Amino acid sequence: MQVTSGDGVRIAFEVVGTGPPLVLLHGFFGDRTTWRSAGYVDALAGGHRLVLVDARGHGGSDAPHDVDSYRIDRQVGDVVAVLDALDISRVAFWGASMGGIIGLNLLAGQPERLTALIAGGAHGGRVAAAPAEVQQEVELFRSRGTAPFIEMLERQRPLPAWMRAAMQAADPHALAALTAALDARDGVLERLAHTPVPVLLLAGDRDPRLGSIQDTAARISGATCAELPGCGHLDTFLRLDLALPVVRPFLAAYAAGRAGQGFFGGCPARHHPRPLEC
Repeated sequence: MQVTSGDGVRIAFEVVGTGPPLVLLHGFFGDRTTWRSAGYVDALAGGHRLVLVDARGHGGSDAPHDVDSYRIDRQVGDVVAVLDALDISRVAFWGASMGGIIGLNLLAGQPERLTALIAGGAHGGRVAAAPAEVQQEVELFRSRGTAPFIEMLERQRPLPAWMRAAMQAADPHALAALTAALDARDGVLERLAHTPVPVLLLAGDRDPRLGSIQDTAARISGATCAELPGCGHLDTFLRLDLALPVVRPFLAAYAAGRAGQGFFGGCPARHHPRPLEC
């Protein structure tokens, strides 16, 4: 299925399963198929109506090459357009990395559309990357495609074949524009401080972004930061066995929009699932 967003970009999505609606939004390099390949669709479709979205620049969605097309407000608008097309007024949202950033911005701007938010490897603060570093990444995408980034990730750990295939299929010029746009975004922590929506942040305890994710959790009233032991940034998505035991009770409590006293006792917490090697 496709819907046309407010600026004319076509967004691809699919719906699987039954139960309270849950948007699954992938990270940079991914697409909606990566949720299925990683095992999340099979694990969640029995209890949720899953709305799997291809972010602009990925999968079956349009992939413009200009930076302005990837402004964060336009990416938030894509999610809202999908929800409106499906006549869903409120939804739980799980975003991985870039998808989590989009979710946090949706929460900041339109909290009435969410029953709960899960963001993996994402924070709501300002971007700290140096402009020269960002420009270097942009030029690398334009000149060499995704190959250098695949090589970099595989020096840390072997990628699943399906993840490598998704990265190889991505449009490098769209990713170059997206890189520039993401690194130009403003932080949203002040707008999130008193949100009534339950928030769960997932973070690998080896993720370079961990401090920023912890700060986001501390700044959002009632938010929880669950640290996954032995995991880096990408592992927060790949390690289904660590993420799901934390996410399932959160969704059970909040996906349908029921009021509660907060996850893990209603205050910011650090949850450590059973340690496993990443």
